[in-house]
Amino acid sequence: GREGFKATPSVVEDAVARRCNRRGWEGWIETLGEWLVHLQDEPLRLNNGQPAVVLSELTQYQIEMEFWFASHKVDVLQLDQTVRQHTHGGAARPAAEPSVLNGMFKGFIDLTFEHAGRYYVADYKSNWLGPDDMAYTEEAMTASILDNRYDLQYMLYLLALHRQLKARLADYDYDRHMGGALYLFLRGTRSQSQGVFFTRPPRNLIESLDVMFQGKAPPGVAEPAWEQGVLL
Repeated sequence: GREGFKATPSVVEDAVARRCNRRGWEGWIETLGEWLVHLQDEPLRLNNGQPAVVLSELTQYQIEMEFWFASHKVDVLQLDQTVRQHTHGGAARPAAEPSVLNGMFKGFIDLTFEHAGRYYVADYKSNWLGPDDMAYTEEAMTASILDNRYDLQYMLYLLALHRQLKARLADYDYDRHMGGALYLFLRGTRSQSQGVFFTRPPRNLIESLDVMFQGKAPPGVAEPAWEQGVLL
């Protein structure tokens, strides 16, 4: 087995102090140290019926997982339309810029981990949603996800994980193995919501995006007009 995120308070404080001292944030050392110790041991509740995630108890994980995959003339407006249709009940959100993704698509995921037989991506967000813990409601976090278009971000992260699992697990099945996306709003971890936004998009959405990045139109979707986009 592999050690999880567990670190003693003194180790945490030392790591925080070194970083704070470089930035002139000496007054924040004690507060940030206590916050990190709390976060690593706090059981983070998910709404998928699985047991809570405790970061310090994870044994299978990868920090800053780099991913690459080919994108074959992916029309961003079509991608955007497909994601809007199948997430957050079709709620309104800012429009994506029209373009075409063509070539290698690269990114990094803050944390990828296995928990109770399923695999998850996690992203840490420092967004300020209000002056106290009461501001970090599920509604406020969802609004931030949509306003910043983190929905597109987590879909691409999950597509990367989906492809990794397909390649590595002989019996991979989305419904059985995919956990979902966990966004940790770090300023709200002591709130009732724990600053946790969690979602697992429907299987047909991830499979549609997989097909789209292969340069094919998803079932029931017309071929996009490539010439209207800007080649990246």
